[in-house]
Amino acid sequence: MKRKILIIVLSVIILAGTGTGLGLYFWLNPLGGTNLNLEPGTVLSEGTFVQIDTSHWGSGPVEIVQLANGSLQLQFNRVEIANGPDLYVYLSNKTSYTGISDNPGGYVDLGQLPFNEGRFWMDIPGSTNLAEVNSVLIWCLQFTVVFTYAILS
Repeated sequence: MKRKILIIVLSVIILAGTGTGLGLYFWLNPLGGTNLNLEPGTVLSEGTFVQIDTSHWGSGPVEIVQLANGSLQLQFNRVEIANGPDLYVYLSNKTSYTGISDNPGGYVDLGQLPFNEGRFWMDIPGSTNLAEVNSVLIWCLQFTVVFTYAILS
């Protein structure tokens, strides 16, 4: 009987410690937000981030925009994206995702997600074939999972 109680107490301590540790990690290490002015241009495609589950979600619009000088930007306009470790932004050829364990498909890596809320942009390489881009994917490189995505139209 004492052994069962000891196991239960240790299990509770371990789970509470893990939960507290993860909570502190995400609370103390948020990407943060910004409210940068987005440069106007021609919207070539757009989509809205979706919620996959309570830990992997996003909301708000994202657009691929061609600026007056011909360069391309991925513009995030008042988005909110779940905080997580090692988040990257991919322009993917996939047209649908089945959950967090889905693969990213063929993609162009735009780099680490600079913020997880607000208005901001990322430059798109000029060599990107936009005809092959069907979605914007927020990918957790550390755990190889989908955090959120937006299907473009």
